[in-house]
Amino acid sequence: MKDDRHLWASFKAGDRQALSAIFHQHIRILYKYGSKFSKDGQLVEDCIQDLFMDLWQKRQRLGDTDSIKRYLLGALRRRIIRQDQRGKKYLTDAVELDDYDFEVEFTCEELLIAGEIDEERHQQLQQALQKLSKRQKEAIYLKFYAEMDYQQVAEIMNLNYQSVRNLIHNALKKLRGMMLLLLLVLGWLQVAGCR
Repeated sequence: MKDDRHLWASFKAGDRQALSAIFHQHIRILYKYGSKFSKDGQLVEDCIQDLFMDLWQKRQRLGDTDSIKRYLLGALRRRIIRQDQRGKKYLTDAVELDDYDFEVEFTCEELLIAGEIDEERHQQLQQALQKLSKRQKEAIYLKFYAEMDYQQVAEIMNLNYQSVRNLIHNALKKLRGMMLLLLLVLGWLQVAGCR
């Protein structure tokens, strides 16, 4: 994105208004994404604040980016996972990839905006989402809520492109199967007069 490149270059050159613009454009998605890793809102806020302080202090050494959102989401993800791991004895790449919390729960408002879904379907979707692995939840969230493409999701999650495609494909397949089963059971219950 040309605008992101220009804004990032201005920020790296020391433009405080560019920093403010980056912050205001991305604070909501950063907080929502961070909240999927931790229910501790103060921890998420602290990580975001520390992220922006570090960015400002290290701005001259930062590389270029064509997607500020992708850059910020990846940096916040690493920061929250590291913060969460501080109390644990061993930190390896495998732990960093798999041993973190990531909960997806869309509010009714988000779902209504996304496509008019009733409360019953909302509950069914939430139940189906809870059956996914943490990485599947995160990939689905980044792809469909944060509107990232597969390559961007791969960069944020530190995975290769094909792994992300497989992760999302398998998650959607699993969701479709669970939702179909729920709809069949609910239909059967309605026919049987159990509802």
